[in-house]
Amino acid sequence: MTFQEDLAEYAERSSALIDGSPQMDEQNTKRKIIEPLIDLLGWEILSSDVELEYSVQMGSGTKKVDYGLKLESAPVVFVEAKGCDTTITESHKNQLKSYMRQVGVDWGLLSNGREFEVFRRDHSSTRPNEISLAKFPLQEIEANKHALKALSKESINTGESQQIAQKIESVKKATDRLQENKENIAEEITGVVTEVIGESVSQRVEDEAKSFVDELVSVLDDQAHRINAESTPSVAESTNQSKTDTKGTSCMDSSDEKDDYIIQLSQNDTVIYEHSGQVQSEVIAEVVDFLIQQKDLLEEIKLPYVAGTGRGTQALVNTEPVHTDGSEMRTYKELSDGAYLHTTLSANSKMRYIPQLAEEIGLKCEFSGDW
Repeated sequence: MTFQEDLAEYAERSSALIDGSPQMDEQNTKRKIIEPLIDLLGWEILSSDVELEYSVQMGSGTKKVDYGLKLESAPVVFVEAKGCDTTITESHKNQLKSYMRQVGVDWGLLSNGREFEVFRRDHSSTRPNEISLAKFPLQEIEANKHALKALSKESINTGESQQIAQKIESVKKATDRLQENKENIAEEITGVVTEVIGESVSQRVEDEAKSFVDELVSVLDDQAHRINAESTPSVAESTNQSKTDTKGTSCMDSSDEKDDYIIQLSQNDTVIYEHSGQVQSEVIAEVVDFLIQQKDLLEEIKLPYVAGTGRGTQALVNTEPVHTDGSEMRTYKELSDGAYLHTTLSANSKMRYIPQLAEEIGLKCEFSGDW
């Protein structure tokens, strides 16, 4: 299986474990949630490369880091774990940062099984500085696969980790600049457009311009956690993606067109519905909306609907854009009859979960094209 598929299985299994024991203590959280992730990242928990309770000299005393992940006997990643019954605080974050700083470790992971935060040392600073690379809940672990991949044994050994971090941080800086200059950008766009078509629609143009900036920030932010080490999306590429998401049709030049994502629904080997498009989230949203409008899907499933084993906290369909634990859906599509579809899913997860919805009403779902 691919790393992303492994993460999907890990997230589903971990969600089920937490649902079964929501007040899981630190010892059980380490054994059931944290250590399987360490193994998944290529660090064999029973090998000499993983040291439990790694000693750190702090002043006149000694502190213990839960896990020290080592290359050539030197720690390169510190993992600090808390129980699912514990809320992560700034004190916990500062604790991990101080351990990293004291030993000179470049990478850190803090988790209570529900929440994850990846830290790295900022080598561009003249003073010791540990910064957050990514922070996300368990249900969004697939969308943050590259931030986690930076902690893998292979990535650190090859130097890919630094490349991943630089790509993520460059996109995050771009989104910050867009947010800071949102009003100015909207004003500039409004000025250019109203010069052409007049002042009568200036307010509408300004509102649309602000919405466009928000959408662009969302796209860039999403790509910041999906980008690989080989390529960085330009603002122009992200703008095209934003226009596609907003309008439902691609605004890229024909020379840059990509194959469509296609989904077919069939009954008794007869195709009854097909939809295609160049944005995965748009395609699955249209298909699920068809199931709601034409096949009364909402009467056949219990909301919130949790895909997979049905025991996790990540709602695929709900009456509001939140998961079963109350956390907000990071990205979603509003459907008919007051339903919301969670879309922060990998392609593999979409190909697993959407057919489950179709099966609820006796239909077969098949994927083709660029999936």
